[in-house]
Amino acid sequence: MPPSVPVHLGIKLTPPDPSTHILLLISDQQTRNFLWNLLAENQLSSILVADQKELLCILKKKQFATVLIDCGAVTFYGSGIISKIKVSCRKSRIIIFCDKTHLADSQHRELIKEILAIGVYACIVAPYKGWEVISLARYSSHMEVK
Repeated sequence: MPPSVPVHLGIKLTPPDPSTHILLLISDQQTRNFLWNLLAENQLSSILVADQKELLCILKKKQFATVLIDCGAVTFYGSGIISKIKVSCRKSRIIIFCDKTHLADSQHRELIKEILAIGVYACIVAPYKGWEVISLARYSSHMEVK
């Protein structure tokens, strides 16, 4: 597996439970750790997945109010991953996390434009502010998902 692909890295993953409304596929280790800890500190239940296959498998079994994904995962798996999430979990809000340094790359900017056109709810650019993430995640997690 290439280094940009998310791995569990010893983090004990939360088993799926009915109250979980947030799903994460984050390739950048620092961002993944920040989001995981931030959500836990704010009592927001979440599931961290390692790759696209695991993400799609979980989405087939359960609906999520919010899916957090970073631009590294979208770059690795392609913009089609956003379409797959939207098909599997129609009512979910997809929030993408993008490193500001990537915005200088025209190819990366085009990828971001493409996924925004597909229907990403929000794009948060680093440095990520905790209040910004929590307010979006709380709002989305209180929405009814069926």
